[in-house]
Formats: sequence, structure tokens, C-alpha cells
Amino acid sequence: MFKRHALAAIATATLALTAPAIGHADDAALFAVYDQVNGFDIETATLGAVKGSSEEVRALAAMVLRDHSAVRQMTRDLAKRLDVAYAIDAASAGAADHEKAIGKLSALSGAEFDKAYLEHEIGFHRAAIDAVKTSLLPAIENAEFKGLVEAVLPGFEHHLAETLRVAGMPAAH
Repeated sequence: MFKRHALAAIATATLALTAPAIGHADDAALFAVYDQVNGFDIETATLGAVKGSSEEVRALAAMVLRDHSAVRQMTRDLAKRLDVAYAIDAASAGAADHEKAIGKLSALSGAEFDKAYLEHEIGFHRAAIDAVKTSLLPAIENAEFKGLVEAVLPGFEHHLAETLRVAGMPAAH
């Protein structure tokens, strides 16, 4: 049987997970996690677009904000069309971790903010890519939802590559 804490582990602010076993989660629960995780990065990117001290960081954050907002809307539109109702657990451990990360980033400014934001985004996207490949995709049963997640995955990989570039780090392989 599906364990709710496995979904909470996926929805952590940094997504620092080691491919938890989702088990037999239904697609409604998976839609909720995917929506919540996109929402986390929308909130973080909003902060980056406003607080970034360099033009590169602000531009990166604006791209991430735009792309994750579009993905979240596509996810919500698909769920509505498929008549899949879901609720995001705003009181989850993941949500609490995300709030802590936002609090830490909010307290920073200048180059210190930029460095912390880039580090957060690198960890977030590495973990999200891993979670999508090893946990989320194998658990999704609906072909259209699976297709959406597969279609979006290269965008997550692009976000990681761009974040690494802005951070002056070698590209991930």
C-alpha cells in the first residue's frame, strides 16, 4: 500500500531524496506532488527574480518562474480534463522544509543571495530530475500524465544546465 510519507519526501523544498518508493500511489496523489514541487520552484524563482543581484541570476530566475508556471498550469489543465481531483498538502514536511528554505534565502542579499539561490536551484533540479526518472514516471499510470511529465523533463534538465552555467560550474553529465 502507498505510504503518504513517501510523497512528502518527494515534495521537499530541496527535493533531497533518494528515489523513495512511491509504491502504488494513485495518479491524483502524483498530480498533487508534481503540482506542489512546481509550486515550490515558482516561489523560489519569484524570490530570485526580485532579489537576484546580478542580471544573470534575475534572468535565470525569470526563465525558471515562467517555465514552472507553465508546467503547473498544464498539469492543472490536464487534471481538470481527466477529472482528477487532488489536494496539495500544505502542512507536509516538504512544505515546511520549503518555507525554511524560502526564509533562509529571504534573509540574504547581494552576492550572498545569488550564491545561495544558485546552490538551491542546482540541488533542487538535480533531485527533481532524479525523482522524476526513478520514482514519479514509473508510478504514473495515466498515459497522458506520463507523456506530460516526460515532455517536461528536458526543461528541468535545461534549467539545471543553465543554473550550472550561471554558477560557473561544469555542466552535468
